[in-house]
Amino acid sequence: MATVDPVFAQWLQAEGLWQVSEDAVLRARWGDVALTTERMTTIALKADAVAEATRQLAFLGPAAVIDEHLLVGEWRELRGLVVTLTADRLGYENGVDVMVLAAVDERSTNTSRVTVLRRL
Repeated sequence: MATVDPVFAQWLQAEGLWQVSEDAVLRARWGDVALTTERMTTIALKADAVAEATRQLAFLGPAAVIDEHLLVGEWRELRGLVVTLTADRLGYENGVDVMVLAAVDERSTNTSRVTVLRRL
């Protein structure tokens, strides 16, 4: 019977591995009110986790605004993710990349009140 390296076995059993990334310019701009996001994924390699963190930090660069939408479906699991949102008003007609800040799903109506952050 083959044996598994104990360190590798411990890594496999871990709840998750963490990559913490911070942008000094954004930290200086937003200070203590800066948004902290956390995302559990199936990303296995540290380089891929760093790339995802870099992508999210790049999204937060320019000035942003918080919008709230009543959308179809369940959105709670998308909190902290950047998604493309398309709607028929408010400049969302061609799709806008937004970060989902909060979502309250109403299963009885299959809608969700979704709060998003988008660039101006």
